[in-house]
Amino acid sequence: MKKIAVDLDGVIFDSETLYRVYSEMFDVEQFGKDNLVNNSKRKFQDRYNWSQEESINFYKKYSKKILKNAKLMEGVRIVLPKLMKYFQIVYITSRTKEEVGYIKKQYKFLKLNEIKIFENENNKIDRYIKEKVDYVIDDDEEICKLSARNNIQTFYFKNNAANVIHNQYIVNINNWGELYKYLYINDIKK
Repeated sequence: MKKIAVDLDGVIFDSETLYRVYSEMFDVEQFGKDNLVNNSKRKFQDRYNWSQEESINFYKKYSKKILKNAKLMEGVRIVLPKLMKYFQIVYITSRTKEEVGYIKKQYKFLKLNEIKIFENENNKIDRYIKEKVDYVIDDDEEICKLSARNNIQTFYFKNNAANVIHNQYIVNINNWGELYKYLYINDIKK
């Protein structure tokens, strides 16, 4: 059975969208002006010209609120259970153990208690290689490029502000239906 490594934030949950909302509000409320330098970047730290201290203050103020208010991405509840029939799923996230514990309680259908989950993974590519994953689903452009460089078929779950990545090992997707269609045609149906 082939193995899929799935990120949580921005793939399972709309938390990345909420980070965008709260960072826009924080930026104007805190500084009284627009400090945006590159809206196509996924991480708020890379979108604004904030100091490290300001970024830490933002994270401390909003991270728990974002985690508690994040909703499932459209289609997850429909597609993920279907994929679990055909693939071994592992969750690889930079979230902390405490944050993952909260997610486990809230979203039982994700089967986080039954499926391998690796938290605090700040260098995901090493984990992908160690776990011998066949596919990666992530919303981080750099992680997707690293996966592709290691010949891992990767699904770049891009937000609307992000750039398309052109690479033979990367499929740009915007929703869970596109992911399922690709896997069904190229793997499940075979």
